Amino acid sequence: MKFIHAADLHLDTPFLGLKTAPADLWEQIYQSTFTAFAKIIDAALQEKVDFVCLVGDLYDRAERSIQAQLFLQKQLQRLADANIPVYLSYGNHDYVQDTTAELPLPTNVHVFPSAGATFTLITHDQQKVALSGFSYAQRWVEKDMTPIYPVKAAADFHIGLLHGSQSGVNSPHAVYAPFSLTELNQKHYDYWALGHIHQHQLLQKQPPIVYAGNPQGRNPNEAGERGYYLVRQNGHQLQPEFRSVAPLQWQTCFVSVAGASRLTTIINAITKALAAFKQPQSLLLKVVLTHSQQLSPALVQRIENGELLDYFQKQPQHQPFRWLYALALAHDDGVAFSQLDQAYWQKSAVEVFNAKNVQTAAQPLAQANFLAEALKQESLPADLQAQAINLLRENKAITGDEHAD
Repeated sequence: MKFIHAADLHLDTPFLGLKTAPADLWEQIYQSTFTAFAKIIDAALQEKVDFVCLVGDLYDRAERSIQAQLFLQKQLQRLADANIPVYLSYGNHDYVQDTTAELPLPTNVHVFPSAGATFTLITHDQQKVALSGFSYAQRWVEKDMTPIYPVKAAADFHIGLLHGSQSGVNSPHAVYAPFSLTELNQKHYDYWALGHIHQHQLLQKQPPIVYAGNPQGRNPNEAGERGYYLVRQNGHQLQPEFRSVAPLQWQTCFVSVAGASRLTTIINAITKALAAFKQPQSLLLKVVLTHSQQLSPALVQRIENGELLDYFQKQPQHQPFRWLYALALAHDDGVAFSQLDQAYWQKSAVEVFNAKNVQTAAQPLAQANFLAEALKQESLPADLQAQAINLLRENKAITGDEHAD
């Protein structure tokens, strides 16, 4: 038996803030979520998998554009033509709504209802597989949904599809179908296909409890490789293998400007660093200049007012792209973040910077369409938290920990 586990496609992501990129690069950026999913379908056909699991947030927002619907329909039809069934759940971004104005999905697609369901199939090698899951009926599912999942019964393999977050973890995602590993293990399933958290990771090796992550990073917080899991049977166990498909990656590049006294020296150092990237994917880069304490005020001004970034953004681009979306100086403010009480900081950050609080506080702004779209971005709570940290740093309250929750 062999199948694909993917999640969080976020088709039609608007990629706010990148529309100033050159037209051909912008087109590649905008198409990247579509391109990544098409590669997953290519892999499913090439590997001749028994089925495909898609675990929530196929679309980036509840208002699904006809373009995104048509693309998904065509890709899933490719699987239908090869007799590969698809088991699909909707998440917090694309929760179930009135479908009368939407394009129909091919007949090979099995959609989990909000009340939960279990589907079964017989694989090419005559093994019985059960798949259990549910779809979101609204933006938030705050209750634990694991009670609706049946305990494994008469099946060779049982797979759970769950779009949610691990309970007890210090995280702003607690309003999304919280679960515990103990609860999942009590179901005696052979594989848990998880969605919602965008970093691919194995929460447990056997039986595998796995976040597929998203196939394409959508902002600087989603850096590095992105893709899906190809899951193969090995005896009575299922073994996942991560495969990257993202056509472009976000990365941070640190460039030392120690001893630089002229603008051309800094330009050459950055150019050399960019040339060192050999990845086949296009890169969206933030360049951080280190060892910059000796730079003259004039050089610092060129960097901080955006002139140097503008210079690099206007340079000719070639495939694969190496696009600078940000250029900054590394600062050492001299006061360590560890001087604050970490436990209280993290607790307050989780309580304040979560999706529900942000949506509630910003509700008066949502009447403007462009603001409503921005407020739906899943990265918004983390972005606001990062901005709060930066403001504290600017006031010399904290420095250092870029990964603080």
